[in-house]
Amino acid sequence: MKFLQTGDIHLGTQNSKLSAQKARQMRDEQLSRMQDFFDYAVQNDCEAIFITGDLFHTKNPSLKLVKVFFDMVEKSGIKTFYVRGNHDEEFYYKDMTPDNFILFGNDLQTYSFDEYTVSGAGTKNKKPPIYADDRIHFMLLHGDIFNPKSNDGIDLGIYQNRGIDYLALGHIHSFMEGKIDDYGKYVYSGSLFGNGFDECGEKGFVEIEVEGKNLSYSFKKFATRQFEIVEVDITDAVKHAQIKQRINASLTKISSRDLVRVVLRGYFTEETEKYISLLQQEIGGNFFYFEIKDESKFKIDFELIKKESLSFKAEFLKLIEEDESLSDEEKSLIAQCGIEALRGDEISL
Repeated sequence: MKFLQTGDIHLGTQNSKLSAQKARQMRDEQLSRMQDFFDYAVQNDCEAIFITGDLFHTKNPSLKLVKVFFDMVEKSGIKTFYVRGNHDEEFYYKDMTPDNFILFGNDLQTYSFDEYTVSGAGTKNKKPPIYADDRIHFMLLHGDIFNPKSNDGIDLGIYQNRGIDYLALGHIHSFMEGKIDDYGKYVYSGSLFGNGFDECGEKGFVEIEVEGKNLSYSFKKFATRQFEIVEVDITDAVKHAQIKQRINASLTKISSRDLVRVVLRGYFTEETEKYISLLQQEIGGNFFYFEIKDESKFKIDFELIKKESLSFKAEFLKLIEEDESLSDEEKSLIAQCGIEALRGDEISL
């Protein structure tokens, strides 16, 4: 038997960084890939699908979006078990769900079949019964086992030594796995799609296989695009071409379909040719979305400046250096802006 686990799909997410056209393209792609997910389940003769919360991004998604999703569920004919997440504390679309969509309520419920059971609850941290028979026992929850005292926390200890073979979890958007106890496993499938730069890396679902009492599972990469953050140290890269070369060298393994943020690190001086808007223009067209976040720091050799002939710049920097009310970071930022203004450059901050 095969089962699929997914969660934190967040259908209907609006990405404010994208143009209206690209945002619409990503929403359409998500629905298309959602259909691919159900097609995969059908083609692989899956017994059931587990969705561990946060199906829609808001509590009030469009009725069109809701209908399209449930049409996919119904068409698949596969039992689809759903436990609510923190984005849908109340599930307002019960009347629209097909017969094969099984929604867990607040209280613990268990659905029993010949070879397995599936349990779940919208309310966490209620001790389940001890599952003692020879069937495979699945449980679905949505929450954070790493912060059990938080509002969305799950106390994993409550679920230990209860005969749970597989604890399917949602809320954390990356694939993670571990032990419940000496016998059972917990698995976060992560989200099907990345929705922002706080969700970088590979996204997908988990495929579970059961043969008798033997259970195995594997992560399947699924997302069409992913978000990537790349850090580039520009220290000692004085020329514009050198900075561009360092950025390009860091992007060689990233797909043109991806959404990319380059974070500039290190130090630069007043001689550094750092033109962010030009870099954005020259490199940005290579990716679906591209941005540069400049977190490099302006480095001033105050001792060298003191040896210069009298100049407005030297006097300006001397005043900054001697101002004890300023932190080193503040001194650096003020000096950077001042020198750019003196040179007639666009202020980069």
